[in-house]
Amino acid sequence: MRLAMLALPVLLAACTAAPAATQAVAPEVYELANMRPGNVVPKSSPAALVSAFGKYCLDGPPDPAGVAARLRAADYVAVPQTTPNGITAFVVDDSRPMVMVSDDGRTCAVGAASRTGQSARIRGLIAKRFPGATPLDPASVSPNTELAVQAPGAQGGVIFLQRLAPAISHSRLILGIWRTS
Repeated sequence: MRLAMLALPVLLAACTAAPAATQAVAPEVYELANMRPGNVVPKSSPAALVSAFGKYCLDGPPDPAGVAARLRAADYVAVPQTTPNGITAFVVDDSRPMVMVSDDGRTCAVGAASRTGQSARIRGLIAKRFPGATPLDPASVSPNTELAVQAPGAQGGVIFLQRLAPAISHSRLILGIWRTS
């Protein structure tokens, strides 16, 4: 689990970098080239953050192709992978959060710049959707993890909240879920 979680901050940093000049030119590259840099990892509102997490990471089966199709239907584009980490990021040129999905569908997360009210909204989402969630030691999940719970049920798994230090990313967060199966 730690490897999948550690890949998310690396991916988040890679998504803010420009695509390599030797990369095959796909339509997404042109769309990404015109995107406002601040919208790659935007200042999403707390409501938009938890809404996107629920819509793309919790609701429906954790099928990566299905999630990708829903994201594309909502105007998101895939960021070409620069490293073979097995995670695809999807971004949109507005204030909706970045969505990251692992190739095996077990990990799904949203990323955004840190803003006021996000932690309270995230805790409220967990309490409402997973009232039987069991707290975990955040340090046992991965570095920079602020919150970790084992959420029961068919849509459950380990829900985590990571903060990326300002020296790394200008205070960003990742809210995700890792499913064991």
